[in-house]
Amino acid sequence: MSTDLPALVICLWVWMKGEFDTPDELSARILGIAGFIAEREDQLRRTTRDLCTQVAKCSEVAGRIL
Repeated sequence: MSTDLPALVICLWVWMKGEFDTPDELSARILGIAGFIAEREDQLRRTTRDLCTQVAKCSEVAGRIL
């Protein structure tokens, strides 16, 4: 592993090595999560859009409760 990688990448790599016994396990997990995301793409887009709208409104009023 390259030593010029950010600490977060190294931390993630160490975690993944301890979490999965084989590369096939890791691959299956990634493909499963990708499928989960693909099945719920519309819901995730709406949720993200709504969250961004709420953050923008909060910013407009400087966090005050109206």
